[in-house]
Amino acid sequence: MGAMGESGLRGFFASGSDLGEMVNRVVSYQTAQRVYSRQPATRPQDMRSRSDTWVLQSDSLIPVADSVQRPLFVRTLVRSAGRSEDARVDSRNDRLDLGLVYAPSTRSFVSFGLAGELTQADIFYVTGETSGEAWGPRFDAGLVLGPVWAVGIRADYLEFDGNNEVSVVTGAGLLNITRDVEYQRRYLQLDAMARFNQSTLPWLPERVMLRWANSFRHLHIHNEPTTNSLGQAVAEPFGEQNRLSVLSTSLNLGYPLGSSGSWSVFGEIALDYELETNMNFPIDDRIAVTLSSGIVRQLARGKRMHLQYDRYQHARGTRSRNNLSLIATIDF
Repeated sequence: MGAMGESGLRGFFASGSDLGEMVNRVVSYQTAQRVYSRQPATRPQDMRSRSDTWVLQSDSLIPVADSVQRPLFVRTLVRSAGRSEDARVDSRNDRLDLGLVYAPSTRSFVSFGLAGELTQADIFYVTGETSGEAWGPRFDAGLVLGPVWAVGIRADYLEFDGNNEVSVVTGAGLLNITRDVEYQRRYLQLDAMARFNQSTLPWLPERVMLRWANSFRHLHIHNEPTTNSLGQAVAEPFGEQNRLSVLSTSLNLGYPLGSSGSWSVFGEIALDYELETNMNFPIDDRIAVTLSSGIVRQLARGKRMHLQYDRYQHARGTRSRNNLSLIATIDF
C-alpha cells in the first residue's frame, strides 16, 4: 500500500471530514429551518449557523495475507465526533468501520466493509433529545494513474433507527412528546487528486509537496413517515427527501520541519459550491471557503498522527464552523 500513501489515496481512504462537512451542513439547514418556523417574525438573513466541532479518529490496516502478490488487509476505523451550536443543539456521533481491503496491484485497492454509528443530540430550542444507531455497508476504491494523478471513490449507506423526545409547556403542565426516527442515508464521493514536488514542478522548494484535489460529493437522506405519541403526523423540515450535492477544489502545501522528516506542517485552502439542494431555507449560502492548517508527526513508515484546525466560512456569512481534529493512521 506504499503507493497509496504517496499518491494521497491513503489519506482519502482514512478521512471522514468530507462526509462530516456534508452532514454538518444538513444539520445546520434543519436546525435553522426549525428555529425559523417557531419564530416566524425572524428574518431569514438572521438565521445564521455558528458551530464548533471536534474529531478524534484512529484508522488502521492490518495485513492478513501480505506475502502474496495481491495482498489482503483488515481495515478498522474508530471515530468520535462532537458538534455544538450555541443555544440550539449539542450532538455526539461515534462510528466504527470494519472492512476488507484487497490490493489487486501496487497501484490500486478495493475495500468492502460495514459501518455502525451511535448518535445523540441534546436540543435546546425545544428542550429535547434525539438518539439512535445506524448500520450499513461501505465501499471504497482507488487507482494511481501515474506519478501525478490518482482517483478515488467512496460509497456509504446507513439505516438509522432512533427516537426523539421533546418537552412542551402546556396549561396542564409539562408534556413529553415522543416519536420514532428512521431514515436512510446514502453518500457518494468521487475524487481526482494530484501531487507535485520538485521533480514535477522545478520551482517548488526541495522536499515540499503540493497537492491538488477535486471532489464531487452527494448526500441523500430519505426520512420515513412517522407519527408522534399524540397520534399526530410528523413533518420533517424539508420533507421526506433531503438532497445535497457539492463540487470542491483544494490546494494543500506541505513543508517538512528539520532534516529527519519526522515532523511537517501543512496549510490548505478549499473552495466549494453547492450544486443542488432542497434545503436552502432560511440559509441560502452556497459558496464556501475552507482554511486548514496542521502539524504531522511521522512515527514510522505507515504510521502517522496529525493535528488539524479547519475554518469553514460561507461567502454570505450565514454559516461558519470551527473544527479541531486529531487523526492517527497506524498501518501494521
